[in-house]
Amino acid sequence: MGAIIATGRRTVKGWDVSLVRESAAKQATTEIVGEVRSARKVAHAALETRLVRQHVRLHGPSKTRKGQATRDRIMTAAGELMIEHGGTDFQMSEVSSRCRMSKGALYYYFADKDELIQAIFSAESDDLLASMEKLVSEAATARDALSGLCAEFGRRLRTGSPLALAMTRELAGTKDAVLPDVSGKLSRTITIIAAQLERAKAEGMVAPQVDSELAASYVTGGFLVTSLVSAGTNRLADKDALAESLFDLTMGGVGLPGGHARG
Repeated sequence: MGAIIATGRRTVKGWDVSLVRESAAKQATTEIVGEVRSARKVAHAALETRLVRQHVRLHGPSKTRKGQATRDRIMTAAGELMIEHGGTDFQMSEVSSRCRMSKGALYYYFADKDELIQAIFSAESDDLLASMEKLVSEAATARDALSGLCAEFGRRLRTGSPLALAMTRELAGTKDAVLPDVSGKLSRTITIIAAQLERAKAEGMVAPQVDSELAASYVTGGFLVTSLVSAGTNRLADKDALAESLFDLTMGGVGLPGGHARG
């Protein structure tokens, strides 16, 4: 006796088995087609990634103006996302979507998010250093140069800026490869500030016995630590007030006249 299948108010006997088999076959076919399509998408994405990585090994994304322009566009998009998120917890898919490019194309330029953030830190730091060098070269006096450097620091390392957020991520990371880059940027910064302190000595603004390199390290550290502890918050968000405070601390210190004398 054949199986009984309910069809509305009637039941059909005997020949209904073929209908069941046909339905099962159609369902199985649909599932197979879906799996094949899914596999094709995965294979296509893998092939795309492999091809673009092969291309970058041969040509390099930074070797053409178009390639550099695309890298800059990606870093800009990532920087915007960092500001919106108040940190570096964005997804690479967000970057590719904002740039209107496939993830495979995105990974052509940056192997992963860590590499992208490191590139942002490096680019932002180089831009800051170039701005600092230009500023001191145009300053009429050491006071103008030092005041301008503090203001520039405050502007670039403002709370929630891409540079501040990227630096927080870089310094918090454990990758040894990152440390030389961070150290190199900081060393250049300290050298620029120390040179202006030496200039200030000649202008009678800084005491001759002051260790300019140590003082420059103090100023740089003040800005960096302030940036780190306030990243992603509204603490010390007034960059102009922060710059003025750092400048006053640099030039005047915190002690009262004679208050630090050793007894």
